Amino acid sequence: MTKKPDIKTRKKLRYAMCALYLLEIVACTMPFIHYFKPDNEIVSASPFFMITMLFGVTSGLDTTVITMCVMCILMVLLPVIGFFFCALDKERNLKNIVSVVCCLAAVFLILNIPGAFMSIGAVFAILLYVVIMFLTSVAMVMRLSKDEEEPKNKEIQS
Repeated sequence: MTKKPDIKTRKKLRYAMCALYLLEIVACTMPFIHYFKPDNEIVSASPFFMITMLFGVTSGLDTTVITMCVMCILMVLLPVIGFFFCALDKERNLKNIVSVVCCLAAVFLILNIPGAFMSIGAVFAILLYVVIMFLTSVAMVMRLSKDEEEPKNKEIQS
């Protein structure tokens, strides 16, 4: 992949994507899903709560709840991976590719949680992923277009 140094606009987009990924991690602390316990009690849970439930009480959990817990682990890992790629990859287009994959995978996971209903945290997360996808597409187009600031700097140096 070709390396291009960040210009001001691309740097601002990268910072905005990092901030939105941090908001995604915060959204994982909100009530994310509602599911039914075996005694027909409705439980509202966040992905962090589901992860602690998986590691805390593994006996007596239904296979659907275990599947939800594993999916919640992925829901927390995907924004973390996206954040670190956006924060550390300054010159390549790899951050944009990883961002698209993370966003699509996370939305797919949120929409396909077995035996659960979406809550306010899941809706907020999906909306944030749509915004991140928009910023990623803008950043990809900016990397493919010619930079107007770079030739001016080269002419000034000559």
